[in-house]
Amino acid sequence: MKNQSLNLFILLLLMTVIESLSAQQLENNSLKIRTHKQEVETFRKQKDIDYMIPKKTMLTPELMKNFKGLKYFPVDFNYVVKAKLTRLKDLPAIKIKTSTGKVSDYVIYGKLTFSIDSKSYELSVYQSDRLAADKRKESALFVPFTDKTSGEETYGGGRYLVLENPEGNELTIDFNMAYNPYCVYNPNHSCPIPPSENDLPVKILAGELMY
Repeated sequence: MKNQSLNLFILLLLMTVIESLSAQQLENNSLKIRTHKQEVETFRKQKDIDYMIPKKTMLTPELMKNFKGLKYFPVDFNYVVKAKLTRLKDLPAIKIKTSTGKVSDYVIYGKLTFSIDSKSYELSVYQSDRLAADKRKESALFVPFTDKTSGEETYGGGRYLVLENPEGNELTIDFNMAYNPYCVYNPNHSCPIPPSENDLPVKILAGELMY
């Protein structure tokens, strides 16, 4: 009888601890989501302010006249995903066409693999071919991409991400930070067009919308 009472006490204690830990984890996750939302919205507000300043803006003078802010999907933490970076040893050269008909020279630095809604996807990441070899590891990764929103909710020519080059092989992709090429706002800008290998067969309902 004493053993049964002791076992019941231990079971109840364990259940209490588990419930407490679960509640704490939920609170931590909620705080993380709220903090992320605030950070993204602060960044967007500052970008709008910068676009109202002639020396900083990417807008044409005509667009600046009635500019009230860029358009975005609501911030969605589901589009903050962990990714594995596989660096390519041979750094294949690639010529990427631009919106003005020119060609820009890049290398394929590596491949990102990640999941959205339990489905796996891959994106190539690029760096300029003019970048010195000893600077590549510390230089940012350029990720132009298209998805199933391109030409509908978002710009048909795709959107961009710029990611920090991690020390290891893991990084975070925040699609809420996906932005339009500057040629959306001014045709004088020469913007790289995402290669077909970076066409995601899914709707990325995050980041900047068509203006």
